[in-house]
Amino acid sequence: MDISSFILGALSSGVAVAWAKDKLEQNSGNKRRIRETREVLYKDFVNNLMGFRKGWEDKNKMRQFIFDVNTNATVSTSDEVYRLAKKYIMSFDKKKKVSESKRQKIYAQLVIVMRNELNELSGESPTTLKESEIEVLQLD
Repeated sequence: MDISSFILGALSSGVAVAWAKDKLEQNSGNKRRIRETREVLYKDFVNNLMGFRKGWEDKNKMRQFIFDVNTNATVSTSDEVYRLAKKYIMSFDKKKKVSESKRQKIYAQLVIVMRNELNELSGESPTTLKESEIEVLQLD
């Protein structure tokens, strides 16, 4: 191999490495932005979900959650979050007569799925919280 081939090969390798590094950094930045956007959305979800909870009832928060599920969630959440959010809303249908414990289970599943999605986007391990640990606390 002559020196010009060696130099050309080294330059090509350097360009390829720089290109790959740039793409990885772009991907990392994209994931970070997606996580930040989704975290804001999920925090709003949880805040507005409180409007459904006994002792915290708030019609405006309920409406906002339903609005967010009908709009933002359809394009900005995973299928699983969207389905659980809808399932939670439908659990309030008086015809279905869903128990409070069943509704609590749906709420806990929703919170865990949201946590796991955020953790995955930031490279963290899945949450170790169990459904029984996710509950809305309040003082009597």
